[in-house]
Amino acid sequence: MTSDLVQQATGGRGIESVTFKTISQGVATTVWAGFRAPAEEVGGRYCEDCHVAAITKDPTLRAGVRTNAIDPTRADALWTKSEEVVGERFSL
Repeated sequence: MTSDLVQQATGGRGIESVTFKTISQGVATTVWAGFRAPAEEVGGRYCEDCHVAAITKDPTLRAGVRTNAIDPTRADALWTKSEEVVGERFSL
């Protein structure tokens, strides 16, 4: 992979060594969540590497889901902003 593509993929964060998943590795979690995992375990949750991701506050970790991503107040604000941007209101 060229350095330009690495810069693009990492958002220019200066990560020297980036390892990308193969296609099979990339799809494994989707297949696991859709066909193998119990629905009550994965429904509405962020999954990674064939498991429900742990919640973390550590911004330096590349794994897990951040607390701000599951904050209902932020979700409501994002929904409101999205409606504003597209110029429509959607009922839940």
